[in-house]
Amino acid sequence: MKHLRLITLLVVAAIILTACGSTSAPEADSAPAANSGEEAAAPAEAAEDAAPTRTKLVIATMNLPEILDAQQSFMGFPLSNELIGQPMLRYNADAGVFVSDTIESFSVSEDGKTMTIKLPEGYKYSNGDPLDAQVLVDAINRYVEISPYGYDYDGMESVTAVNETTVEIFNANGFNGMNQTFMTTFGSPWDAAAAKKMGDEAFAYNPIGNGLFSIKTEWAPGQDLELVRNENFYTSNPLVNNQGPALMEEVLVRFITDGQTRANELEAGTVDIAYGLPASAANAMESNPDIQVIKVVLAGQVSISMNVNKAPFDDVNVRKALAMAVNREQLEVALNGSATAEYAFVNESMIGYDPAAQDYAKDLYPYDLDAAKALLAESGWEDTDGDGVLDKDGEAFSVEFIIDSSSVSQTDAASVLQAQLKELGIDMQITQYERGAVRETMLAGDYQMGLYGYLWADADILTYRFSEGMSPSQFFSAELTDMLDAARVIPDPADRTAAYLDIQKYLLDNVPMIPLMSENLYVGARSWVQGIKILFPDRLVLNDVKIVE
Repeated sequence: MKHLRLITLLVVAAIILTACGSTSAPEADSAPAANSGEEAAAPAEAAEDAAPTRTKLVIATMNLPEILDAQQSFMGFPLSNELIGQPMLRYNADAGVFVSDTIESFSVSEDGKTMTIKLPEGYKYSNGDPLDAQVLVDAINRYVEISPYGYDYDGMESVTAVNETTVEIFNANGFNGMNQTFMTTFGSPWDAAAAKKMGDEAFAYNPIGNGLFSIKTEWAPGQDLELVRNENFYTSNPLVNNQGPALMEEVLVRFITDGQTRANELEAGTVDIAYGLPASAANAMESNPDIQVIKVVLAGQVSISMNVNKAPFDDVNVRKALAMAVNREQLEVALNGSATAEYAFVNESMIGYDPAAQDYAKDLYPYDLDAAKALLAESGWEDTDGDGVLDKDGEAFSVEFIIDSSSVSQTDAASVLQAQLKELGIDMQITQYERGAVRETMLAGDYQMGLYGYLWADADILTYRFSEGMSPSQFFSAELTDMLDAARVIPDPADRTAAYLDIQKYLLDNVPMIPLMSENLYVGARSWVQGIKILFPDRLVLNDVKIVE
């Protein structure tokens, strides 16, 4: 492998953010120099002055989107939504500050409740529509009205166009939630006027944004995504060198859900970049001088989700037994670099992390197969016929376990968990679904057990995992809702982290989910691809990318 760089941006960023005080934006973009994002770049930067030999980039990604308008979506992906819509802010992990991307500059008042945003003059969407202050106001209001995550802007009492290039936002709760959304495509300023003209349904599949690229040919779910350079593109992002239109003229995003197939295509040279390589494939590429690989530790985690409204998981003893029967260390070894063992709900790459939550979980649910069997016996589960599978009232403990077919770590982890639960006396049958189908099935409560993951840089993601209508485990309560609502608006980082520690303890006591692992992301590229950067938390940006073969 020509280059291998281990990127731990998320761990660093979470530590810096927790230590630096409020997560509000710094005054007037107090950012470092333009190359401050260099830590996140793959070092394929030889022959920087060489002219591109090809202007079409081909990328294979694991994420199969249902729609492309992130304001209507449950999921925003770096290699579809984010190539079309540009975030308002980025996070500089080295300096521990938010910096501008779409916008020219921003500042926050001393009381932390008023944000002033400046837009560049004459800014336009990819189709030529103006992106001025009133248009940005309309985009923000559309997010609140239409997004499943509109709650991120809770406390926003006003958003006003002061003049043609200035927007003022007043949020009584501060900007803990808004800043996190502003650095994603969920909070990108999608063209609300175009959406109104086209209708939200049509706009969902072929949205107008202000990203590096725009849709070249009409897109529908299941198709590859053909993109063309946005000649109107502009960014203030100091973490990239090229702040104007992309160096590449076209991008073809191929949605390939099988990880090994993505790796094979990369090795064959039929794709230039493969987003999401299996760890085994990344390790095997170490001796290949024509391939560079970047590893990113992801913020978030994958948990075992159990439907608390359906037997046998409506019994807390059963859920606790499973928590003690899962051997995470064995799982981490078996996954060979694709994941790291987790015990609590906020990992060390996230804002709000406290190691005390991990310690609490380890004490509460140590790996103890005998204790797990004893808990199940208390609930009436025994192997009465000696076939190795527990039964109760004549029914075998047999469960369907659903997973995301596009996730390499989930498919690998499921077989390990299947063997571990077999030792406990549980017959676990694995069913693979497309990612969106997993979400829909779990949110509808039409399942027993499975793996469910989240990627978000802030502990506030727990609001969307344990609130009514949004909980894959179907677990929520008035007490928990009050705790979550209070934690998300606490301005002091230490107090906020302490609140999320209490929330995690509450969840661990009730164990609707079993925290399992954080995932590692491997991005591979041919050596002829220059200028790759991955920005916090896991965003592959193409501003500086060119091909020199």
